[in-house]
Amino acid sequence: MERYLSEKEYLIIIIISPKYYETVTASPVGLENDERTFNTVYIHKQLQNEFIQNGSKNFRFIPILFPGAKKWLQNTNVYGWPRDRDDILRRLMRVEKYNPPPIGELPTIVSIPI
Repeated sequence: MERYLSEKEYLIIIIISPKYYETVTASPVGLENDERTFNTVYIHKQLQNEFIQNGSKNFRFIPILFPGAKKWLQNTNVYGWPRDRDDILRRLMRVEKYNPPPIGELPTIVSIPI
């Protein structure tokens, strides 16, 4: 998992379920002491650190919010499941939803001295 976190060309899907949100926002004292919980919290903190280091700009995370969960990241597009299924697939395939219009001819600028 470390490799996927450190190599920036990988997209990372974050499934935010009510249980996930509860696990990553709970105080360390109240957490279950199992390996799954420790791994979940560790990965969450790594993702959060990268997000902060990028100036709160999301370049490679695809947060998917399941019904009943709370939003995790601010200032980023959070996809709702199953509502945004097509947008999730587009993001995974790195395909834009809308194609930008073609660039037209540059305008002619006429300079008249005063």
